[in-house]
Amino acid sequence: MDNGAMQPDPQAHWESVHTTKPVDGVSWWQPQEDLWLDLIEDLEPAPDDLILDVGSGSSLLVDALLARGHRRLAAVDVSPAALARIRGRVGPVPGVDLIAADVRTLRLDAPVAIWHDRAVFHFLTDPADQRAYAESVRAALAPGGHVIVATFALDGPQTCSGLPVQRYEPGTLAVALGFTARDIVRSEVRVHTTPWGTLQPFTVVVLAGSGAERAQDVAH
Repeated sequence: MDNGAMQPDPQAHWESVHTTKPVDGVSWWQPQEDLWLDLIEDLEPAPDDLILDVGSGSSLLVDALLARGHRRLAAVDVSPAALARIRGRVGPVPGVDLIAADVRTLRLDAPVAIWHDRAVFHFLTDPADQRAYAESVRAALAPGGHVIVATFALDGPQTCSGLPVQRYEPGTLAVALGFTARDIVRSEVRVHTTPWGTLQPFTVVVLAGSGAERAQDVAH
């Protein structure tokens, strides 16, 4: 279902959010002890596997992965201000790239072992934007790689940061990402507690990258 197009100027919207609110003044903020690191760590990536955090905002995920010995990390966000906050914390670490870009047109120079997205895809309510996102995943993912995506669940919020969202269950989320239900290697509902105590249910899927490769073959 198309619930309306994505905001006309996402960079302006998110740059305003990240320049006018403190890091813990947004609903999606997770303190370090609440990060969903197990979704990444359970895939057992090697220290030099490239892990990409899409729509990172000012998240502590990069910091936490560095502390666990991961040496190749990238964070992508349309807001340079959000990325500057990450850089201010971690410093000019070799192997950590902070990329100001729109995920719908993202193209990377190196293949990604893990594509991680917590709460970006559900903002793409236009099917054309969803297809563009799926193409970015296919272009980025290394053979044998994995995709981790978390969106609001069917009983989750209908809006976030003043914008409409599209809610998912695991099967429809996989299809929207260009996969099939059989490509899901893990799925669950997780409840996020906002900084002010509101509970938000998320649908989480972990997908095997070969599904995107099959979908591309079928499309051609």
